[in-house]
Amino acid sequence: MARGVPVFACVLIDHLPVKAEVQRQPSLRGRPVVVAKLSGSQRVVLDASPEATGVVAGMGLSEALSVCAGATLVEPDPVHYRAVFDAVLSAIEALSADVQEESLGHADVRVTGLELLFGGLDQLAEALLRTVPAHLGPRVGVGSSRFVASVAAEQAEPGCVRRAPDPAAGFLGPLPVDLLPVPWATAERLKRFGLRTLGQIAALPLGSVQAQFGREGMRMWELANGTDRRPFVPRVSQETVTAGIDFAIPLGTVESIVAAVDSLLGRVFAAPSMRGRFARVCVLSGEVLSGPRWSKRMVFRAPIGSREHALPLVRTTLEGRPPPGPLEDLRLTLSAITGEGGRQESLFLDVRRQQNLEEAVRQLRERLGVQPPIYHIREVEPWSRMPERRRALVPFVP
Repeated sequence: MARGVPVFACVLIDHLPVKAEVQRQPSLRGRPVVVAKLSGSQRVVLDASPEATGVVAGMGLSEALSVCAGATLVEPDPVHYRAVFDAVLSAIEALSADVQEESLGHADVRVTGLELLFGGLDQLAEALLRTVPAHLGPRVGVGSSRFVASVAAEQAEPGCVRRAPDPAAGFLGPLPVDLLPVPWATAERLKRFGLRTLGQIAALPLGSVQAQFGREGMRMWELANGTDRRPFVPRVSQETVTAGIDFAIPLGTVESIVAAVDSLLGRVFAAPSMRGRFARVCVLSGEVLSGPRWSKRMVFRAPIGSREHALPLVRTTLEGRPPPGPLEDLRLTLSAITGEGGRQESLFLDVRRQQNLEEAVRQLRERLGVQPPIYHIREVEPWSRMPERRRALVPFVP
């Protein structure tokens, strides 16, 4: 890379949900596996193993099963997938504080200048690769932008590093449009227009692409030409407090599990780090006798700072959706920890609206597990003759 050019690395773990399930259930190894989630009123594919030929994320479940009739259907465990990737992100952050989670299994790292600490860019990329457990088959790509780095990672072999040349236009040109960070339906629409490679998109006039795809078309055209204007927002690490207990005899009733939860809540709220502090998220997990590990994530409407306030809410959740079998152990983790249990409302209407918006975004972020796609509209070049350059979308981070 030329001196002064920003450098990004992409740490990619493709099919993380499937790999996490295979790690827990080795009998799934080598078989076509489909992990499906509920999206609105229909079920869609969250992830599929490479053996499930023709099945891709975002595809309707009925269509996926018609394409691969022999696939094994697995219910998703988003809390477990989140825990697996959070451990990876924490390991990456030990090398670089500038880490952005693009999606589950995809982290972008701004590494400009860090190569001096590692003896070179290649050595830094290898260090990033070693932060991920080998059974997850990580890939690392390096490039002049986030998109170029992610494409390089896609082209790398599992357990290897790929470095994209600079400038990247020749590198991107022959690659398929499926590499664009767009919904599956958009990629299919591009193909119906006969656009199957990034080079074909880059060769078109910008206006023609915008006429068919709007603002998304402008972004696709820029990415295909190696330009990535998406803002880089480093991840904010979350503090957690955890307590656990192992049972001599597996617990099979809700009453006994609630009693164990009561004990664990007493321990975590008595921890020195929780004095005068409050938590918004509570995660329970445990090994099920003769079954996969169970976990349940609860997001409180308002931060809670005591066992007495948390226990009734956890009890209600467990009574509504108890574990699928007797538990051999139980782990309780509090996260989204804050120093305030409530907030003082302002007398001014505009300030109250801003506070309510920030609180709603925080709750949504905790429920989704990622930063929600909510943006400010900011003026950039209001005098420009091109409408798309007059304003920009800036991520709203409370």
